[in-house]
Amino acid sequence: MAQPPPTPPTDDDRPLAGVRVIDLTQYEAGPSATQILAWLGADVIKIEPPGGEPSRHLLGGTAQRDSIVFVLFNQSKRSVTLDLGLEPDRQRLRGLLRTADVLAENFSPGTLARLGLPIDELRRELPGLIVASVRGYGPNGPWSEFKSLDFVAQAVGGAMSVTGTSDGPPTRLGVTIADSGTGLHLAVGILAALFRRTRTGRGGRVEVALQDAVVNLMRNAMAPTYLSGLAAARTGSAYVTAVPSDLYPCHPGGPNDYLYILLASKQHWEALLHAIGRAELLDDPRFARQTARNERPEETRAVVRAWTQRHDKLEAMRLLSARGVPCGAVLDTAELLANQQLRACGMIVDHTHPHWGTIAVPACPIRIDGFEPRMEPAPAAGQHTDEVLRASTGEGRRDG
Repeated sequence: MAQPPPTPPTDDDRPLAGVRVIDLTQYEAGPSATQILAWLGADVIKIEPPGGEPSRHLLGGTAQRDSIVFVLFNQSKRSVTLDLGLEPDRQRLRGLLRTADVLAENFSPGTLARLGLPIDELRRELPGLIVASVRGYGPNGPWSEFKSLDFVAQAVGGAMSVTGTSDGPPTRLGVTIADSGTGLHLAVGILAALFRRTRTGRGGRVEVALQDAVVNLMRNAMAPTYLSGLAAARTGSAYVTAVPSDLYPCHPGGPNDYLYILLASKQHWEALLHAIGRAELLDDPRFARQTARNERPEETRAVVRAWTQRHDKLEAMRLLSARGVPCGAVLDTAELLANQQLRACGMIVDHTHPHWGTIAVPACPIRIDGFEPRMEPAPAAGQHTDEVLRASTGEGRRDG
């Protein structure tokens, strides 16, 4: 195989115009990385088995409608169906790789080799190709061959150990930080490898492990261990060294009627007391210093709680924020999709999909001047097989 040509110059305002990604990833960790590249203008060609990638059949997925998980992680990509158990289709994939800048995959270790596409061989034949892989664990060590998924990675990466209350068990986060966190790290690695290739002409290997990505997100949570030598404790929502930083109930008392207040300075505490009408406590020795407040957390929080319970969470957020107090209403998933702030800045947009109709979806969180991220619908399985194969090899759809 010949080395892929360098990405040609273009007047296109898409940051990744001219970059082609062959996407063998599935579910979330890998697709979240290639989703970012597609949003930023790369031509991401998703290779799927006949019948489609497995995440098409997750939550809400049927034979007539792809799952919302697939729809959210595969916008602006093209889909080609290949049966990689068959040698002709493996050769078609090799043909596509000759035109590609990046191959992304999150198979179990050894799967590509079993498909007749060993990574070392690909790198020899295509020295300009960047091979980007998601793994459960790093390539060395006793766990390197173990399988992992998001919640497993939250456990072995430490996130569960610091989530929950002191009298309860470790708790998984409600968001998939391991999968999408790994995807973000992988996208950064791919971009760095592409940048290096512009200088050297050399492709290379990019790997991110789920465990490693979570550990990288744990650096702040590790701080108590450096100070005490002990494992960091679970403290629920409270920030125990900055009382009264915590979660506070608001009116009318629904399951998500809460406001989080985080105080990082003496000025924040003073602004909070003025905002809640308790300025007389500014000189009260029980509360005047942070150490004093930390010694009587329940008494200090009660002062704040008495005020928040009389206000709804958005009004409380507005009133405190107007005084310069860092705080935020707890928004549930339905509120996020309708949130005026997210709508105004283009983070939540109305998006039309052939199966789901017009729905509100999260958009690309990266803003680059002069560029509007791509928001094309996630493709149907095999939707672009003919056009992609015809353009790259001169052949169209195969029978059978």
